[in-house]
Amino acid sequence: MVGARSILAGMAVALAGAASAGERCSAFDGSTLQCGRERVRVEGLHAPTLNEPGGPEARARLDRRIRQGELVIERQGRDRFGRTLGRIYVNGKRITQLDLEPKGKQASRRS
Repeated sequence: MVGARSILAGMAVALAGAASAGERCSAFDGSTLQCGRERVRVEGLHAPTLNEPGGPEARARLDRRIRQGELVIERQGRDRFGRTLGRIYVNGKRITQLDLEPKGKQASRRS
């Protein structure tokens, strides 16, 4: 009985860290995905909340980006709000802050 519990606990830990390909997700806000009943906070991504200036635009940018190809989530644990933390890849390329900056900010960073 104890052995079975250990095996099940080990499997749960392994699955929590596993990457999942082809998940159906949408942008909840500019830095969080909604994947079924799970919310996934994109690691290293900072964006205004929906009720802040630029929030709806940030959500739209993230949604466009995740729809550009195969989505893979590499789960990293949970944050203080209970959301899954994850590295997000689209077509094998990790989503970063620079991928989702508004066009004006991208130009000013490059100069």
